[in-house]
Amino acid sequence: MFPEIYEEVLDLLKRGVKVYLLKDTRMLKKIRRENNIRKSDEVDAQLLLIIPKDGFRLLTVEELEFKIKLRPLINKYEQVIRWRVTLKQWLSQGFDYNFKESIRLMENDNRRISREIIKEAAKNYVYKEACRMLGVEDSVELAILTVELPLHLPITRLKGLLGFTPNKNEGRYDHRLRKHAAALSANLYINAKRHANVLNNIAEIVDRLPKEKAIYKIQLMILKALRKTYLLTTKPTGR
Repeated sequence: MFPEIYEEVLDLLKRGVKVYLLKDTRMLKKIRRENNIRKSDEVDAQLLLIIPKDGFRLLTVEELEFKIKLRPLINKYEQVIRWRVTLKQWLSQGFDYNFKESIRLMENDNRRISREIIKEAAKNYVYKEACRMLGVEDSVELAILTVELPLHLPITRLKGLLGFTPNKNEGRYDHRLRKHAAALSANLYINAKRHANVLNNIAEIVDRLPKEKAIYKIQLMILKALRKTYLLTTKPTGR
C-alpha cells in the first residue's frame, strides 16, 4: 500500500470499513502469467476475488496510524544522514565551506529526530518486545525496521528481501533496510567488544566468529526477533 493513500485508507478504517491487504503480491503476477493475462487495475481486482482468504491480512487503525506518524520522521532521519555523509566526503576531499559546523548541526538534528522516532515506537508492542529479546534499551534502527519491514511475510521471504541469501538475490534486495539492520548489528558488535551489557548469545557470537560473520549472524538474530514478535501479536481473522 502506497503512503500517498494512507490518510484515505485510515478514514475508511475509522468509519468501520474493513480493509484487507494481499500478503504476497507475487500471487497476482503468478496468476496473470499462468493465464497469459495483461496487467490492469480491472484485471487485478477480478483476480483478487479468486485468491483464498488466507492470502490476505486485516489492516488495523493502530497499524496505519503508527506508520503515518513515523514515516515522515524516518524519511527526514534518512535524508539528514545522506546529507551528512555527502558533506563528510567533500570535507575529506579538501572542500571545507564551514562543513564541520553544518555536520555538527545535522548530528544534533539526527539525535533529536531519533528521540522522536523512539518515543513513538515505544508505544508499539513489536518494537518493545524485540528490544527485550535483543537486549536493547532504545534503538532508532530497530524502530525503523519495525515500521518498514513487511513482517507478515515468512522468514525466508524476509531474508531474501534483505539479501540474506547465498548470492544476495544478485543484488536485488532492499539496500536501505539492510543498512539499518547492519547499523544495529554493528552497534551490538561494538558493545560486545567493549564488554558492555549485551545478551550472552550475542557475546558468544562475537567471541566465536570473525567480525564480518558475527555482524551477519547478529543481523539474522534481529530479523528473527522481529518476525517472532510480530507473530505473537497476530491472530487469524475472518474475511
